Amino acid sequence: MEPRTRNLDIPLLRAFVAIYESGNVTTAAERLALAQPTVSYALAKLRTSLNDPLFVRDGRSLVPTRRAQECFGTFKEILLQLDDLTDQNKAFDASGSSRRFNLAMSDVGASVFLPPLLKVLQKEAPSIEIKTQQMSPEAVPEALAIGKIDAAIGNMSLSSHATKSALLSQGKYCCLVAADHPTLDDNLSLDAFRAARHIHVSSELTTHQRLEHMLRDVGLTRKIALEVQQFTVLPHLIRATDLIAVLPGSIGKLFLGYSGLKLLPLPIELPSYDVRIHWNQRQSPNSPQAWLVRKFIETWSAESSHQGRQP
Repeated sequence: MEPRTRNLDIPLLRAFVAIYESGNVTTAAERLALAQPTVSYALAKLRTSLNDPLFVRDGRSLVPTRRAQECFGTFKEILLQLDDLTDQNKAFDASGSSRRFNLAMSDVGASVFLPPLLKVLQKEAPSIEIKTQQMSPEAVPEALAIGKIDAAIGNMSLSSHATKSALLSQGKYCCLVAADHPTLDDNLSLDAFRAARHIHVSSELTTHQRLEHMLRDVGLTRKIALEVQQFTVLPHLIRATDLIAVLPGSIGKLFLGYSGLKLLPLPIELPSYDVRIHWNQRQSPNSPQAWLVRKFIETWSAESSHQGRQP
């Protein structure tokens, strides 16, 4: 180890990770419950020890340098291992924690799955913070391994042996159309489906692109009139046009909150979709991440039961 790097200690590593993840010294200080000058001093020591500026200012944010990006995974892993040692025999106290949890999920996934969780956290853990980000399924295993994210939620199949998952919900695909569509009635026929003009959601950050392969497997091709990368624009586009969209039923039900829309069943049977929560299998049962996963599963199980009882 180089003489300068021997000066690195655990508080410095925690300061580095907090700055890296928040992009702001003030926010990092709040997260660590430290005074801002203390974190600024830690950053100065880190820069000297690592012989690199580590973060450069871009507007109001601090952007990591290449050296900082190289260090982040190693420093985060060290902190995770230390936390594992202390977490194994000490249960996470969510009620008094101000920890920030980082979740990988889509924008509509957050709209569907976060409201029930936040309602529970408001009562049981009011100081906990949740930050979401969109991430390609291919990047999720590594992000979980290095602690960049605490969990990932979505319709994704991860091939990594380092992750575990649990089913949150299962559903079927449906069609979202304008309530006053000029040619489609409530009984969508196969011929009408083929003749209709479609919107296709092609985001690389979700696995929805598999839908096109499933349709082709059953001999269906669509007339794609518009391709977009976000689900959230669909309600505005569909109720103003004769376009239709195939989408997961949970998202379709969410969009029924907009006026002028209706859901129709597909004219052909497609495999159902699974929404799962994924986590790093290394985490101990008493870790904050394990608590969050359990809370997600418990909350959504109760929510699903409630929805099942509704008429």
